[in-house]
Amino acid sequence: MADRLGAVYNQLDRLMPKIFAKDSPATCLARALPGLPDPDRKSLQDLALVLRYDADELIAQENSYASGVHLVCEGLVAIGKQAPQSHEKRVLRFLAPGEWYGLESFFLGGPPTNLQYARTIVDSTLLFFETTRLRAFLQRHPQALFDLCRWFGREVAMLEFKLTREAIESADRNLALLLLALANKYGTPNADGTVRLEFPVTRQTMADLLGISLETLMRLLRRFRERQLIQTHRWGFEIFSRGKLEEIARTPEFYRTIIEQTL
Repeated sequence: MADRLGAVYNQLDRLMPKIFAKDSPATCLARALPGLPDPDRKSLQDLALVLRYDADELIAQENSYASGVHLVCEGLVAIGKQAPQSHEKRVLRFLAPGEWYGLESFFLGGPPTNLQYARTIVDSTLLFFETTRLRAFLQRHPQALFDLCRWFGREVAMLEFKLTREAIESADRNLALLLLALANKYGTPNADGTVRLEFPVTRQTMADLLGISLETLMRLLRRFRERQLIQTHRWGFEIFSRGKLEEIARTPEFYRTIIEQTL
């Protein structure tokens, strides 16, 4: 018990210097819980701590004590797992504003443990809800549970799709799908029909998302450049033809939308 309390105090000591004034988390709460009436969202907002992290900063370590749940308000957060033997890390997906980290442990019960690690990609702001307070709020506001169930349903559909696609589809198709999803969510269309994609992730992170080695990813990117599908730059990618990428990806619109929402 003393060890558990010590872990809590250590985590709170780490978080306290990052607490800022509660300026405007209302927008991300509205995105995360659209079915919750405004007065109830205001009540939930009053329970939150607003935390700010620099780029490439650890928010939570896998298998560490989970004292609550995080909601991304600004920026981008990567969540992933570490292999128990090799200790290699695999990025599972990105969390954009309005998305949650820590709900699995929150709902499963048992020892409160973070099931994935979470690390910022860029400067990010998150809301933190302590477990006991959030549970008490949900007991008084069951309509919020529907929004959380909808979020979990999307997560399950995305996971099933990724598992089957990585197993049966070619790396070319998976890369085309990833580029399409990133372009649709973060890209800037140019007047000539191309798309400028400035996305602050490393090639290694992209390889992790695809479940391939960095060397394989570099070969794929070279092949896409030779086919004049893309051009690579230090700042990201220039996509020459969405239509050609769609032909390669061959993905139903339903799943492509889910992938976009979970990047």
